[in-house]
Amino acid sequence: MTAVGHPRPAEAERAEPRTIEIVGGPGRISAEGLREAWEYRETLRAFVMRQIKVRYKQALVGIGWAILQPIVAAGLFAVFLGRLAGVGSEGVPYLLFALAGMVVWTFFSGSVTTGSDSLVSQQTLLRKLYFPREILPLSSLGVGFLDLVAGLSVLVITAALFGVFPALPWIVLVAPFVPLTLFAAACALALSSVNVYYRDVRYTLPFLLQIGLFASPVVYSLSVVPESWRFLYASLNPVAGAIDGVRRIVLHGEWPDFAVLGVGTAWSLLLLVAAYALFKRLERGFADRV
Repeated sequence: MTAVGHPRPAEAERAEPRTIEIVGGPGRISAEGLREAWEYRETLRAFVMRQIKVRYKQALVGIGWAILQPIVAAGLFAVFLGRLAGVGSEGVPYLLFALAGMVVWTFFSGSVTTGSDSLVSQQTLLRKLYFPREILPLSSLGVGFLDLVAGLSVLVITAALFGVFPALPWIVLVAPFVPLTLFAAACALALSSVNVYYRDVRYTLPFLLQIGLFASPVVYSLSVVPESWRFLYASLNPVAGAIDGVRRIVLHGEWPDFAVLGVGTAWSLLLLVAAYALFKRLERGFADRV
């Protein structure tokens, strides 16, 4: 008669594999979800670094594309709008004027475009790995910040070539980008979640961004907006407020309109909360829809 002993620990583990059950969230903003997102902040950093490497891998110019895009666009605007159409540029060379607008616009449009497609383009990760899903669209802003630093560096150098040098208001150069970053994050979260269910977003967004380019004072001055509407326009359109703020600081050595930036920050924060609520509401179906 053969005696049967207890299985060894290794054999028992092979016989009964452990499983991890992931339960869907509440479908709304919760303290637990916010705490979890904070705990995964290193994952966010890893995704940012991964996107940077993928974007510039095997690119001959590399990070130079972040410099060439606003310069080339500003140069074209300077020729066709500044020289031929005679569009005003607030008393500074139109190339410098347009470059300031394009640096801000490139950061916003690039972050929103990349963020809106982040869930669909990374669908394999969504199915195989668990992490807070909002990390993907938010990581696009991290990549955008790298391009923004490059663009601002070119703007500063170009300003110096035209005889415009740093002044005291430059210490608050980050201020215009606070409402702009919140607004870009809101757009990335909302559009990325809707894009999972309706792929029309990827076809509609370029058209909307083209409209936004001319609806914002990228190639013209904020002063062309009627004074009675100017404050409301610049506050509810954080892109306009950011462009005007950068031009005031860099091109004119003036303090930005802090009232516009304050209202714009509050408005962008409200939009971000609404976008995050929409994202969490649609999050439960991401794995099935991508």
